[in-house]
Amino acid sequence: MANKLKIHAIVKALNEENFIVNQLDTIYPFCSRISIISQYDRDWYGKRVEPDSTASLVLNYPDPEGKIHFCVRRVRDETAAVNMEMLSFNKKSYRGIIPHGSPFAEIAAFHEPPDYFWYVDADELYDTETLPQVLAYLAAKKPRGMRVCGYNYLRTWNHRVPMEVVDFTHFGFIKAGILLEQHRNITWNESRLAKLLKMLKLPNFSSRLFGFIVCPIEVGVFHHGCWLGNNERIKSKFNKSSHIESQKWEPNSVDAIHSVFVPTEELPINIRNGQWPAYFFDAKQ
Repeated sequence: MANKLKIHAIVKALNEENFIVNQLDTIYPFCSRISIISQYDRDWYGKRVEPDSTASLVLNYPDPEGKIHFCVRRVRDETAAVNMEMLSFNKKSYRGIIPHGSPFAEIAAFHEPPDYFWYVDADELYDTETLPQVLAYLAAKKPRGMRVCGYNYLRTWNHRVPMEVVDFTHFGFIKAGILLEQHRNITWNESRLAKLLKMLKLPNFSSRLFGFIVCPIEVGVFHHGCWLGNNERIKSKFNKSSHIESQKWEPNSVDAIHSVFVPTEELPINIRNGQWPAYFFDAKQ
């Protein structure tokens, strides 16, 4: 395909045994490389957590093309961890070295940056049937960064939160050489400019000025499973999140969010056919 891009996925995965295999099944055919970043037995604040089988599942995942890198580091900041992984794939990594066992060309090819890094959490599932057109749109537009819209789900995959209730749009694809500033923000100057333009009652061209675009919903979206399961699972997920300081957990807060019912047969095929706990779907439909 003429517009095929070299895509390197970066996946954060801490205690994601319910999602990681499904995520790898989804993204593996579309990536040149996949980096799984994990703290293993620490959260992003350095607190001890009991690890699940995520590491074992990643290390034992079939990888005939040698795409998968599993990275365990004691980095105390999520953004720094992602930036560190992106920086490890650049021309400076191999410049001036004298190889001891592999041809220099192979080493150079290994460290050559991709066209785009694809920042995707373990519980953010793209639809494998629409993902090719998302990548085709990215290849046609060639932005510095592309945001993608996502649907959130409550308790089960059968209860979807409308986008007008929860707007979950953030950067998915970032051009190689660009680093994040905080969480999934490339630069806060974009939002500062947007506020200024709003105050001046001028059109908001902040994203365009920085070379950012949003993937149209009709092209493709992703499906976010953060709120699947019972309160115990959701609270555990929340307490390990790097966003905890800006959120407040309430046991009934999830159920208070408006959602609409989605029959299983209308979900993306990779979600319908995935390996999930039985309670991730409604028992009766």
